[in-house]
Formats: sequence, structure tokens, C-alpha cells
Amino acid sequence: MKITPALEYEKLRQDADSQNKIILHKDGKFYHVYEWSAWLLKTIVCTEDFQAQRGDAKILQCNRYNSKHGEYVMLGFPLESVSKYIPQYDAMDEMEDGDLKISITLPDQTATTEELTATFDEWKQTQPFKDKSAKSNRQIMSGDQKPAVLARSGLFQIVSELLSYPIDQKTPAENVEFLSNMKQKIVALL
Repeated sequence: MKITPALEYEKLRQDADSQNKIILHKDGKFYHVYEWSAWLLKTIVCTEDFQAQRGDAKILQCNRYNSKHGEYVMLGFPLESVSKYIPQYDAMDEMEDGDLKISITLPDQTATTEELTATFDEWKQTQPFKDKSAKSNRQIMSGDQKPAVLARSGLFQIVSELLSYPIDQKTPAENVEFLSNMKQKIVALL
């Protein structure tokens, strides 16, 4: 999805029903997460403390950018890393163009829209500014490539999905369907 409609979609958070939704916008082999969705992801779902406890070598970074569309925050990660960065959720729905809408449970159900917006605005101002025009210098690493191949294979995603699936909260039919989907994903890796 292009950045303009993605940012417009993030501005449509006027009612309580949309405050707990994280929108992942598919862009090639990555998901980009903007504004309110990025805030939910970084402050509730995949906090830096959570990543440090889990032992992640690299913490998911969120940056602030300035463009002709105004100032915005964004983070991104590979398509196969959804379950790594969003290990628990209430519901996941696929939208147009492969985008995902993920519902989570907010920790403070009594907070008003104005309070949440103020908290978001404060968080946004603390994010580091990044110049989008600067080219990143990537170095080619030498050595054993097996861990990178396994990470890209989707194996981590499948294991994470299995571990985070709330089996006791689902019906037997939903559990069978989930296991069938997992089986198909595993067969696709072979």
C-alpha cells in the first residue's frame, strides 16, 4: 500500500472500536506499520523490555520521518516475522493488497480517546528522526549462512504461531482447522 492511503487510514481512529487495531501494510517483502499502529506495537505488543527478556539480538526500531505528507512514524519488518513481533493477538484479518488488521487487547480499557491520543502524541515526539533520503550502507557478512536460511524459511513463524495459539479458548472445530493450516505450512517448507 502506498504511504498516503496508509497514513490516511491511521487518521481514522475516532471511535473506541478502532483504537485496538494494528494495521500492517504489505510493501514487497516487508510489512510497514505507521503512526497509531506502530505505537500499539512498540508500547503494548512488542516492547523493548519484552524483546530484551526474549533475548532478541536486534530491537525493533521505530523512526520519525518528514515528507510532503507531513511528519509520521514508521517501523517495518519482513513478512515472515509477524509472529515474532506480534506473538499474541485477539484476531487477525487479511485486508486488500495483503495488508493485515490485527486486534489486540488494550491494557487500560478505561482510558478515553483523548487520553490515548495524548499518550500517542507524547510517544511520537520521543521517536528518533531519520532522513529517508540517506542511503543505508549494508555490509555482506561472511560465514555460516544456515541461521539466516532457517529464519527466512518461516520455521520461526510456524513455531511462534503454534506457541501463541489460544487452544483452550477455541472450539474443537477451530483447533482442527488451525492444525490443518499449520500442517499445510510445514509441508510447504519441505
